[in-house]
Amino acid sequence: MTTARHKQERSLWPVLTWLTALLCVFVALPGTPSPSESEGGGLNAEDKQLLASGELVMKPVNEQRGALKLFGGQSWQVVDVPVEMAWRAMEDLPSYKRIIPLATESDIKGQNGDEIDLAIRQQWGPVDITYVLQTTLDAGKRVMMFRLDHSQGHELRAGWGFLRARRWNGNRTLVSFGAMVDIGDGVLVSIIRPAVRKDLLRIPTKFKGYVEGEGRELYGR
Repeated sequence: MTTARHKQERSLWPVLTWLTALLCVFVALPGTPSPSESEGGGLNAEDKQLLASGELVMKPVNEQRGALKLFGGQSWQVVDVPVEMAWRAMEDLPSYKRIIPLATESDIKGQNGDEIDLAIRQQWGPVDITYVLQTTLDAGKRVMMFRLDHSQGHELRAGWGFLRARRWNGNRTLVSFGAMVDIGDGVLVSIIRPAVRKDLLRIPTKFKGYVEGEGRELYGR
C-alpha cells in the first residue's frame, strides 16, 4: 500500500512541483515570467542591453516560508549557439557536472516514466555533498524541471526549479534558470552557504561556457 502510494505521488510530482515552483519563485519576483510564457518576458530594456553585451542577468530572492529558509531566484544568459543545440545539451543529464558549480559527479540513478533521477555530487574543499534530483524534460517547451528527492538521504531541506532554452534574436539562445533552495543549518552547510549563494544563479554562465566550448562539438550536429 505504501509503495503504491509512493509511486502515485511520484507520478504526480511534475504538475505539483511546477505549480509550487511558480508560486515560490515567481511570486517573489513581481513581473517575472514563468518558463511557459513568451520569449523575453520579464526582462526590461536594461536587462536586454546587458544580455546583448554578453552579461548574466540575475534577480536573486531570499524568503522564509514556514521552517524553510529559501534563497535563489532567476537568471538569464544569451548563448551563441542555436536553440536546438542548446536543448540537446540540456537533455544530456549526465553532463550536468559541467554546468552545476563545484559538481564533480552527475549520474542517472533511475527512471520512472518521464521522471529521471539524477544523482549529483558537489565538493567545496573538505565538504562533500550528494543528493538526487527528480527531473523531467519537456522537449516541446525545451525546459528541464527538477526538485530535490526527499526519499534519498541528504542534509538539504528543499530545492526545486527549472532550466530552459529559448530562441533569441535569430540563431542564438536565451538560457533561463530559476530555483529556490534551503540547504539546511548544519555545521558543514554553514561553511558552503556563501559559495552556494554566489554560484546558484550563475548556472546559465556555466552552461554558456560549456556549450560554446567543448560541448560545441558534442551537440553541434
